[in-house]
Amino acid sequence: MRVLVTGAASGIGAGTAALLAEQGCDVVGADLLPGVGQVQLDVAEQDSWDAVLDAAGPLDAMVNCAGFRSRAPLVDLEVEEFDRMLAVHVRGTFLGIRGCARRWIRDGRPGAVVAISSVTGTHAVAGQVHYVAAKAGIAGLVRAAAVELATAQIRVNAIAPGVIATPMTADKLGDPAQRRWLLDRVPTGAHGEVADIAAAAAYLISAAAAYVTGVVLPVDGGWTAC
Repeated sequence: MRVLVTGAASGIGAGTAALLAEQGCDVVGADLLPGVGQVQLDVAEQDSWDAVLDAAGPLDAMVNCAGFRSRAPLVDLEVEEFDRMLAVHVRGTFLGIRGCARRWIRDGRPGAVVAISSVTGTHAVAGQVHYVAAKAGIAGLVRAAAVELATAQIRVNAIAPGVIATPMTADKLGDPAQRRWLLDRVPTGAHGEVADIAAAAAYLISAAAAYVTGVVLPVDGGWTAC
Protein backbone atom coordinates (compact mmCIF):
# COMPACT_ATOMS: atom_id res chain seq x y z
CA MET A 1 0.00 0.00 0.00
CA ARG A 2 1.31 3.44 -0.98
CA VAL A 3 0.28 6.15 1.48
CA LEU A 4 0.80 9.90 1.62
CA VAL A 5 1.16 11.21 5.19
CA THR A 6 1.12 14.98 5.69
CA GLY A 7 2.54 16.71 8.72
CA ALA A 8 5.05 13.87 8.71
CA ALA A 9 7.96 15.76 10.22
CA SER A 10 6.70 15.71 13.80
CA GLY A 11 3.99 14.69 16.24
CA ILE A 12 1.08 12.54 15.07
CA GLY A 13 2.20 12.73 11.44
CA ALA A 14 5.67 11.43 12.23
CA GLY A 15 4.29 8.63 14.39
CA THR A 16 1.78 7.63 11.74
CA ALA A 17 4.38 7.61 8.97
CA ALA A 18 6.70 5.48 11.10
CA LEU A 19 4.03 2.94 12.03
CA LEU A 20 2.78 2.56 8.46
CA ALA A 21 6.35 2.05 7.25
CA GLU A 22 6.86 -0.62 9.93
CA GLN A 23 3.72 -2.34 8.66
CA GLY A 24 5.17 -2.51 5.16
CA CYS A 25 3.51 0.50 3.55
CA ASP A 26 5.33 2.60 0.99
CA VAL A 27 5.06 5.95 2.76
CA VAL A 28 5.43 9.36 1.13
CA GLY A 29 6.02 11.83 3.95
CA ALA A 30 5.18 15.49 3.38
CA ASP A 31 5.46 18.58 5.55
CA LEU A 32 5.71 22.34 5.31
CA LEU A 33 9.18 21.93 6.84
CA PRO A 34 10.10 18.48 5.56
CA GLY A 35 12.57 16.16 7.21
CA VAL A 36 15.07 13.92 5.48
CA GLY A 37 13.48 11.93 2.67
CA GLN A 38 10.23 13.93 2.85
CA VAL A 39 8.68 16.34 0.36
CA GLN A 40 7.52 19.89 0.94
CA LEU A 41 3.79 20.56 1.09
CA ASP A 42 1.83 23.65 2.06
CA VAL A 43 -1.58 22.10 2.67
CA ALA A 44 -3.36 25.45 2.34
CA GLU A 45 -2.23 25.86 -1.28
CA GLN A 46 -3.78 23.99 -4.22
CA ASP A 47 -0.65 24.22 -6.39
CA SER A 48 1.40 22.63 -3.63
CA TRP A 49 -1.05 19.73 -3.33
CA ASP A 50 -1.10 19.22 -7.10
CA ALA A 51 2.69 19.13 -7.27
CA VAL A 52 2.98 16.58 -4.44
CA LEU A 53 0.13 14.36 -5.65
CA ASP A 54 1.36 14.35 -9.24
CA ALA A 55 4.93 13.53 -8.18
CA ALA A 56 3.81 10.82 -5.74
CA GLY A 57 2.14 8.75 -8.43
CA PRO A 58 -0.72 6.33 -7.72
CA LEU A 59 -1.66 6.30 -4.03
CA ASP A 60 -3.87 3.91 -2.11
CA ALA A 61 -4.49 6.16 0.87
CA MET A 62 -3.76 9.54 2.41
CA VAL A 63 -3.53 10.51 6.08
CA ASN A 64 -3.69 14.28 6.55
CA CYS A 65 -2.06 15.13 9.88
CA ALA A 66 -0.83 18.63 9.00
CA GLY A 67 -1.96 21.30 11.41
CA PHE A 68 -1.03 23.77 14.12
CA ARG A 69 -2.55 25.24 17.25
CA SER A 70 -2.58 28.74 18.67
CA ARG A 71 -4.55 30.29 21.51
CA ALA A 72 -6.20 33.65 22.12
CA PRO A 73 -9.40 34.89 23.76
CA LEU A 74 -12.17 35.45 21.22
CA VAL A 75 -12.19 39.22 21.79
CA ASP A 76 -8.44 39.42 21.14
CA LEU A 77 -8.30 37.02 18.18
CA GLU A 78 -7.24 38.68 14.94
CA VAL A 79 -9.15 37.79 11.78
CA GLU A 80 -5.87 36.93 10.05
CA GLU A 81 -5.15 34.21 12.63
CA PHE A 82 -8.72 32.92 12.38
CA ASP A 83 -8.40 32.71 8.59
CA ARG A 84 -4.97 31.03 8.78
CA MET A 85 -6.31 28.36 11.14
CA LEU A 86 -9.20 27.51 8.83
CA ALA A 87 -6.97 27.64 5.76
CA VAL A 88 -4.56 25.04 7.13
CA HIS A 89 -7.11 22.73 8.72
CA VAL A 90 -10.34 23.01 6.71
CA ARG A 91 -9.12 24.19 3.31
CA GLY A 92 -6.11 21.88 3.63
CA THR A 93 -8.32 18.87 4.35
CA PHE A 94 -10.65 19.81 1.47
CA LEU A 95 -7.77 20.19 -1.00
CA GLY A 96 -6.27 16.87 0.07
CA ILE A 97 -9.54 14.95 -0.22
CA ARG A 98 -10.43 16.58 -3.51
CA GLY A 99 -6.98 16.09 -4.99
CA CYS A 100 -6.86 12.40 -4.10
CA ALA A 101 -10.46 11.79 -5.13
CA ARG A 102 -9.98 13.39 -8.55
CA ARG A 103 -7.04 11.14 -9.29
CA TRP A 104 -8.67 7.97 -7.94
CA ILE A 105 -11.85 8.57 -9.93
CA ARG A 106 -9.85 9.39 -13.06
CA ASP A 107 -7.85 6.18 -12.72
CA GLY A 108 -10.77 4.02 -11.59
CA ARG A 109 -9.06 3.24 -8.29
CA PRO A 110 -10.52 2.90 -4.78
CA GLY A 111 -8.95 4.93 -2.00
CA ALA A 112 -9.06 5.87 1.65
CA VAL A 113 -8.52 9.18 3.40
CA VAL A 114 -8.06 9.87 7.11
CA ALA A 115 -8.11 13.42 8.48
CA ILE A 116 -7.32 14.61 11.99
CA SER A 117 -10.14 16.40 13.80
CA SER A 118 -10.26 16.79 17.61
CA VAL A 119 -12.49 16.21 20.60
CA THR A 120 -12.74 20.00 20.74
CA GLY A 121 -14.75 19.83 17.53
CA THR A 122 -17.71 18.65 19.61
CA HIS A 123 -16.62 19.51 23.17
CA ALA A 124 -15.50 23.14 23.01
CA VAL A 125 -12.86 24.68 25.22
CA ALA A 126 -12.22 28.37 25.85
CA GLY A 127 -9.36 30.41 24.47
CA GLN A 128 -9.16 28.86 21.00
CA VAL A 129 -12.40 29.42 19.11
CA HIS A 130 -10.57 29.33 15.76
CA TYR A 131 -9.08 25.90 16.51
CA VAL A 132 -12.43 24.55 17.73
CA ALA A 133 -14.16 25.89 14.61
CA ALA A 134 -11.52 24.38 12.34
CA LYS A 135 -11.71 20.94 13.92
CA ALA A 136 -15.51 20.97 13.79
CA GLY A 137 -15.22 21.94 10.14
CA ILE A 138 -13.02 18.94 9.42
CA ALA A 139 -15.55 16.61 11.00
CA GLY A 140 -18.39 17.97 8.88
CA LEU A 141 -16.29 17.97 5.73
CA VAL A 142 -15.29 14.34 6.23
CA ARG A 143 -18.88 13.18 6.71
CA ALA A 144 -20.09 15.03 3.62
CA ALA A 145 -17.18 13.81 1.48
CA ALA A 146 -17.74 10.22 2.63
CA VAL A 147 -21.36 10.32 1.48
CA GLU A 148 -20.51 11.87 -1.87
CA LEU A 149 -17.55 9.61 -2.67
CA ALA A 150 -18.95 6.29 -1.42
CA THR A 151 -20.12 5.11 -4.86
CA ALA A 152 -16.58 5.69 -6.17
CA GLN A 153 -15.26 3.27 -3.54
CA ILE A 154 -13.45 6.08 -1.75
CA ARG A 155 -13.68 5.99 2.04
CA VAL A 156 -13.25 9.16 4.09
CA ASN A 157 -12.89 9.10 7.87
CA ALA A 158 -11.43 11.22 10.64
CA ILE A 159 -9.88 10.72 14.05
CA ALA A 160 -10.73 12.99 16.99
CA PRO A 161 -7.75 12.83 19.37
CA GLY A 162 -8.15 13.78 22.98
CA VAL A 163 -5.18 14.70 25.19
CA ILE A 164 -2.19 13.30 23.31
CA ALA A 165 1.43 13.85 24.28
CA THR A 166 2.91 15.73 21.29
CA PRO A 167 5.09 18.81 20.81
CA MET A 168 1.82 20.75 20.40
CA THR A 169 0.63 19.83 23.90
CA ALA A 170 4.00 19.79 25.66
CA ASP A 171 3.50 23.20 27.25
CA LYS A 172 0.13 22.28 28.76
CA LEU A 173 1.16 18.83 29.94
CA GLY A 174 4.35 20.31 31.38
CA ASP A 175 2.44 22.74 33.59
CA PRO A 176 1.08 20.93 36.68
CA ALA A 177 -2.13 23.01 36.89
CA GLN A 178 -2.87 22.73 33.19
CA ARG A 179 -2.04 19.03 33.20
CA ARG A 180 -4.43 18.42 36.08
CA TRP A 181 -7.18 20.43 34.34
CA LEU A 182 -6.78 18.40 31.17
CA LEU A 183 -6.56 14.97 32.78
CA ASP A 184 -9.52 15.69 35.04
CA ARG A 185 -11.62 15.73 31.86
CA VAL A 186 -10.42 12.24 30.86
CA PRO A 187 -12.21 9.28 32.51
CA THR A 188 -9.08 7.13 32.27
CA GLY A 189 -7.11 9.88 34.04
CA ALA A 190 -4.23 9.62 31.59
CA HIS A 191 -3.12 11.21 28.35
CA GLY A 192 -2.71 9.23 25.15
CA GLU A 193 0.35 8.72 23.01
CA VAL A 194 1.05 9.41 19.36
CA ALA A 195 1.05 5.65 18.83
CA ASP A 196 -2.63 5.52 19.79
CA ILE A 197 -3.57 7.87 16.95
CA ALA A 198 -1.21 6.21 14.49
CA ALA A 199 -2.81 2.82 15.21
CA ALA A 200 -6.27 4.25 14.57
CA ALA A 201 -5.13 5.74 11.27
CA ALA A 202 -3.55 2.44 10.23
CA TYR A 203 -6.84 0.66 10.94
CA LEU A 204 -8.97 3.19 9.05
CA ILE A 205 -6.96 2.90 5.83
CA SER A 206 -6.74 -0.89 6.04
CA ALA A 207 -8.92 -3.59 4.50
CA ALA A 208 -10.20 -4.33 8.01
CA ALA A 209 -12.10 -1.02 7.80
CA ALA A 210 -13.54 -1.67 4.34
CA TYR A 211 -17.09 -1.01 5.58
CA VAL A 212 -16.17 2.07 7.61
CA THR A 213 -16.69 5.52 6.11
CA GLY A 214 -17.98 8.87 7.32
CA VAL A 215 -16.79 8.16 10.86
CA VAL A 216 -15.13 10.62 13.24
CA LEU A 217 -13.44 8.21 15.64
CA PRO A 218 -12.69 9.55 19.12
CA VAL A 219 -9.38 8.34 20.56
CA ASP A 220 -9.67 10.21 23.81
CA GLY A 221 -9.69 8.05 26.93
CA GLY A 222 -13.44 8.60 27.21
CA TRP A 223 -13.45 12.45 27.06
CA THR A 224 -16.38 12.64 24.63
CA ALA A 225 -18.37 10.00 26.54
CA CYS A 226 -18.93 12.51 29.35
